[in-house]
Amino acid sequence: MRRLQGSAGPVHAIFTLTSAWGHTAVEGRWRPGYLTQMPAKLRQAAVAVLQGETTLWPALTAGIVVAVASYCVGPTRGDLEVDVALASMATFLFGVLIAFTIARTTDRLAVVQTLVSRNNASLLSILQLMAVFAVDRTEEVRQMIDRQLTDQIDYRLLDNHLATPSNLALTAAIIALDPQTLQQEQAYRSLLDVCIDITANRAQIESTTGQSLQAIEWVGLLLLLLILMALIVVLPGGTVWGALIAGALAGTLVTLVVLLRKLDLLRWHERSSIWEPTTRLFRSMGLHPYVPRQVIVDGRYRPTGVVRVVDYPDPYPNRSTKIVTLEDLSADVSADATTEVEAGRASDG
Repeated sequence: MRRLQGSAGPVHAIFTLTSAWGHTAVEGRWRPGYLTQMPAKLRQAAVAVLQGETTLWPALTAGIVVAVASYCVGPTRGDLEVDVALASMATFLFGVLIAFTIARTTDRLAVVQTLVSRNNASLLSILQLMAVFAVDRTEEVRQMIDRQLTDQIDYRLLDNHLATPSNLALTAAIIALDPQTLQQEQAYRSLLDVCIDITANRAQIESTTGQSLQAIEWVGLLLLLLILMALIVVLPGGTVWGALIAGALAGTLVTLVVLLRKLDLLRWHERSSIWEPTTRLFRSMGLHPYVPRQVIVDGRYRPTGVVRVVDYPDPYPNRSTKIVTLEDLSADVSADATTEVEAGRASDG
């Protein structure tokens, strides 16, 4: 394995890997301060729950806790009619709220996925239109497209605006083209139109991704969930079947909340709508796909063939270092290829 060192100081170094620019980005996971005090495994589990990355264990845990509590409480409860009335109101409010938020976040996710697909198609169109220009300019644009795509992957979709510098650099390079022939002039006009479309799509993506659920909405939803689960505990009256049904109902409610969390973080169906199309786009441009290792480890996406696997040693959104390794995942064997470690770009912050 050959390791390349970036230059010291604020000036970033650029290395070539499979006809692509290496550049700085660090993908980590933002964690609340209290999570950093936990043991590593417990912290990892807590982050997975908060980020909606696991559904089985939260739902199963909630179901078991509610079932056991319901059986242990037994017939000890208040007025049954009052409990039923409270449960009816809580169920109605929770159902209306979660149905509304799931519908809203689903529409938001569909809009973002559509805009991302349009941007990917536009980037491929740029490379195809560049075929009429000199080979060196075409290769330069190919590298800048790769840089923009890898920037978008390094940052979360919710932070798409952080990849703006690479988009501005690509646009500036296309505007700076000097067409000499009629064919180049026609392609140049089409390139400018595509750049305008990309800029408009990115603005819509940034606007849409900023419409995530606010803290007050999560607080209200979780309070209703806790109230409803508490009422579910006391309603069965201590019967075994009633406790089992209460546990199943609690697990279902938690599953709906986890689903909402995935939708809010734009991670629902990301394999088919984000990772697979992006992988095909890289290969269409003659580049190796670019996938964070954590995405593979978490089971969110499993690429095949030769892939640029990215490790991010620093917390998100620190953009100081990254490690890119070319690996062959077709046979679950890592190819001992090129690894880059480069200094941070001052422009990334």
